[in-house]
Amino acid sequence: MVLNIILGFIVPWIFGVALYLKDKKILLTIAPFSSILAYMVNELCFHLNFWRLIPVYIEDDYTSISVNLGLYPILGCYLIYYISRKYINSYLVIFIFTLATTVVEYLAFLFKLVTYGNGWNIGFTFISYLIPYLLIYWYYLKLKIIKIF
Repeated sequence: MVLNIILGFIVPWIFGVALYLKDKKILLTIAPFSSILAYMVNELCFHLNFWRLIPVYIEDDYTSISVNLGLYPILGCYLIYYISRKYINSYLVIFIFTLATTVVEYLAFLFKLVTYGNGWNIGFTFISYLIPYLLIYWYYLKLKIIKIF
């Protein structure tokens, strides 16, 4: 559980503070939306027994709260930060973020930090990251339309 807190919350928020110093608006608008998406996806998949985080004997809400409030919101913020600052195709950035996040989760799977069940596999994991990243990007586009960005 300590590992979940360090890797899922403390380390990401070190990068979150760095991003806050660069662009407050991205962090304050994208992080809450990303956190809600992370919570919804994790709760659905925990309920359907698609995956579990270590330690598996602790209630799923407790094992995932650090990544729902730390890792995933910060990744969503950096996704938008790079899309808004770089002059490359937004969907390519989304693909790179999705692939990188999937690779990191696959490493967590290999090290038994994550377990899969009910037919879940790394391909589904890719899709489970792609859809929220797309939703975050489309949310950002809507915020641009109403002149938040």
